Amino acid sequence: MTYQECVDYILSVPLFATKLGTDNLNRILDIMGHPEREYPVVHVAGTNGKGSTCSFLASILQRAGKKVGVFTSPHLIRINERFRIGNQIISDEEFVEVFDETMMYIEKAKKQNIAHPSFFELMFLMGAVYFRNHQVDIAIFETGMGGRLDATNVVSPVLTIITSVGLDHTQFLGDTIEQIAVEKAGIIKKDVPALFFDRKDESTQVISEYCKNVGANLHIVEKNQYNLLKITEKTIDFSFDSGYYKYGSLQIKKTALYQIENAILAVRAFELLLTNANIFYDSNMEKGHTSNYGLTYTDIDNIKAGLYDMIWSGRMECIAENVYIDGAHNEEAIEAFCQTVEVLFPTEQKILLFAVSKDKNYEKMIERLCGLSFREVIVVRYEGSRSEEIDTVEATFRRFSSGKITSFDDIRAGFLYGKSHVCDSVLFCVGSLYLAGDLLSLGV
Repeated sequence: MTYQECVDYILSVPLFATKLGTDNLNRILDIMGHPEREYPVVHVAGTNGKGSTCSFLASILQRAGKKVGVFTSPHLIRINERFRIGNQIISDEEFVEVFDETMMYIEKAKKQNIAHPSFFELMFLMGAVYFRNHQVDIAIFETGMGGRLDATNVVSPVLTIITSVGLDHTQFLGDTIEQIAVEKAGIIKKDVPALFFDRKDESTQVISEYCKNVGANLHIVEKNQYNLLKITEKTIDFSFDSGYYKYGSLQIKKTALYQIENAILAVRAFELLLTNANIFYDSNMEKGHTSNYGLTYTDIDNIKAGLYDMIWSGRMECIAENVYIDGAHNEEAIEAFCQTVEVLFPTEQKILLFAVSKDKNYEKMIERLCGLSFREVIVVRYEGSRSEEIDTVEATFRRFSSGKITSFDDIRAGFLYGKSHVCDSVLFCVGSLYLAGDLLSLGV
């Protein structure tokens, strides 16, 4: 099969499995020889911040000399983005090779009356094979949606991370923070350290109790552990007291303020991984490491360089002068986006380009966005059946704002209109990762 034929086949596979749980997937992995067990795994769940946290941690580990596989979703432009080793996404040629190898195992499974995997299960299997074939030192797997029933929950991790718990995918995960927290907590395993960004909400007790019940040591990161030092033209500078080490000055590229939280989660994760002999071998002990993971100057340099190196597309990304794309697509993410705009762009005139999925609680998202007093709102639809109708979104904006609202059926036309009206304003394109992906793929 050609590359495009492989992609077309994958996209034709139903999104969800016919049966809940991981039993079917484990039967396929038995036939494959369990490629996901060939390397240490960090498993990451959460409502927002998963991809950025994975990328920050991968960047630090890469600076530390590790060959790191990263499995994330969704992709913005090309499906290859879901599989990375270091900074490189899988090539089209290797994508075909990994697809062919994975399908060979699936055909064997079908002969044993094992059901064909779902879209996401197939993606996971391909990622597991790809990382095995490249003999990575460590792999980072991001969950697709929840955790407990997620395809990635077949892994046996050396560390689990929960970035945040918010109201998203409520039709599948539950309609309260507590219910969703239970689903996210499902990745936590006995005797495996668990790392959690504690926002002191309803999820805190759920995660804490879950760790106690399964016998996992819980490590907390929270907002009072970092301080914003300054924002320059190119960087956001902050300090971080991890509870083990006080980092006087860390830098990330100038982006959304919420990326500080993802960065410090990654730093704490790296500290915890330093205790694991399967990842950091005896050679590290010779450089000064102890069983208490004493940080060396080299470790600190790797952390600083890794954080600064990280780039995660579609998250408060400046794609042209005064034009930003952010994939915020639920209430929690929109709140974080708004806080960033209020701090970084307090006096600038603002224009909003907005599209959203039907299954999101976009009324709350729009209400919060209208608090930023945009000079003009441009409503578009991204490509795909999940995008909410323009008239419905426009009517919702009119409930919360008396400002100018313009609509475009064509996403390119809407973007070019907004870009042409920037002048002394700033254009923000927000509401959906699909919107971000469409705009980036258009190359406008």
